[in-house]
Amino acid sequence: MSALNPQLAISRLQTASPGAGSLRVQSQASIPIVLGAIPGPQPAAEDSGEDASITETDKQKRLQTRIDWMILPPLTICYFLLFTNRMNVQLIYSSNQRYPLDNNRYAIIQFLFTITYALPEPLWNVLLRRLGPRVWLAPALLLSGFLAVFCAAVKDWQGLAAIRFLIGLPLGALFPGCMYYITCWYPRRKLGRPVAIFYAGGAMGSSLANLLNSALVKINVSGRVGSDWVCIIWGLVTVISAIVVFFFIPDFPDEDDKILRSEAEHTMFKKWYVATDSTRNISEHYRPHAWKQVFTDMKTLLFIFVRMSTVVARDGLTQRQRENASALAAKLFTHPSDTTKTLLYVPPAFLAVITTIYIGILSDKTNQRGYYIMVTSWFSITAFIIFVSSESVTLQYVAGFLGSIGTWAGGAISWVWMANNVEGLFKRAIMIGVNVGTGNLIGGFTIPATVTMPKKEGNYKMIGSAYFLGLSFLHFAAIVFTRWYLSNQNREKQHQLQQGIRDQKDPNSVVEEEDRGDKSPDFEYIL
Repeated sequence: MSALNPQLAISRLQTASPGAGSLRVQSQASIPIVLGAIPGPQPAAEDSGEDASITETDKQKRLQTRIDWMILPPLTICYFLLFTNRMNVQLIYSSNQRYPLDNNRYAIIQFLFTITYALPEPLWNVLLRRLGPRVWLAPALLLSGFLAVFCAAVKDWQGLAAIRFLIGLPLGALFPGCMYYITCWYPRRKLGRPVAIFYAGGAMGSSLANLLNSALVKINVSGRVGSDWVCIIWGLVTVISAIVVFFFIPDFPDEDDKILRSEAEHTMFKKWYVATDSTRNISEHYRPHAWKQVFTDMKTLLFIFVRMSTVVARDGLTQRQRENASALAAKLFTHPSDTTKTLLYVPPAFLAVITTIYIGILSDKTNQRGYYIMVTSWFSITAFIIFVSSESVTLQYVAGFLGSIGTWAGGAISWVWMANNVEGLFKRAIMIGVNVGTGNLIGGFTIPATVTMPKKEGNYKMIGSAYFLGLSFLHFAAIVFTRWYLSNQNREKQHQLQQGIRDQKDPNSVVEEEDRGDKSPDFEYIL
């Protein structure tokens, strides 16, 4: 029941009987008693069930904690399952239990998967923005789970190639979609920590999946070999997780009611999200012009080099680490089991998790991205130099630790750096999709060649490592040039502001603000 206005109650009592003056006097005397039974207006904090003593800062912290717990867990699960379902074909190839997969067949399967996995990713992000995460991410996860199960039903490598071609479509929607979704819930200068947590989940998920697969691949029941059971079990886990994600994951901030449960919380979130960035929006109408903005922006090409060079090196490092773990196990033990080999693969991944999260938090505190990526890139360079120059199994295993720091921690902050410097909800969605797709295309077409290269050639490992070393040097050069370019752009914008050249836009016009975005003199690039 809504509270009554005391002044309105007095007015009604005084005018109830115009001819009775005594009533008018009596009403003045008795009004405190009458109003004592009427609930008056309550403070906003009590209306919402909160303690009135809670400060605005405390409310902000509670809201941020709620965002962390409702956004990051479901997305990390998506990333983990993406890794497991991507790796299944590698297990089928290495175990060779069902049908023979020679090098050429494996390369063809990976080639077909890469096409459907990488090419549509910019479009997938646009659909995510228009349809919402529940309608897009959860069904994509569900479909990928069903298709993963079907991998166990095919009878030959051609059938596997067809299934992998199809599964690339839903799997390709997950990583760029999750990454973009995170950027819609966190301010530019607080994006390092959540992205690092999400990205580290992939590192840990990769190692745990390998550990579990080493046990699952030994199952041989109901006429199914171990690699079949890996596909079936992970596929069913993916299906169940998709249903959970559908009911759990919140919408985008402008339409959400799970995290932002009141108008006051919507206002508080927008103030926190926008912060000092006057060009930021939490809602935006789709216009095809966003595609042109992406493909005519110099930053698109720069961040493609920054991102592609590290993600391909990361996936290449993963292959080398598996080989090194097996070689070290053979050196330390007479007859090492598959589990022992896989356990040796876990420590570098664990180090990657720790350093990725730590550097993500540190980069937020210092409001710097480029310098941290430069430092981590030298860990990658050092690792691949060791792979190229040394044949020592122990030394190469140690190099895997250095490479984990460089590729995982540096890769996470590279994502943050790109997202920080692209404004416009649809422009950022397309930009992330283009970057992910380009990296996946190049990695998908080149990494299988380094894996399937005939091992009778004694230098096959050196050739692959030299390729990844070259990418690591390219990564460092791209970071240096990109930081110089952004710094130069900031100086030009500062000059425009000093000359009084600002955005002359109607405060009520969203279209004009969207047009300017990160090109606005008021938008400062984060270095």
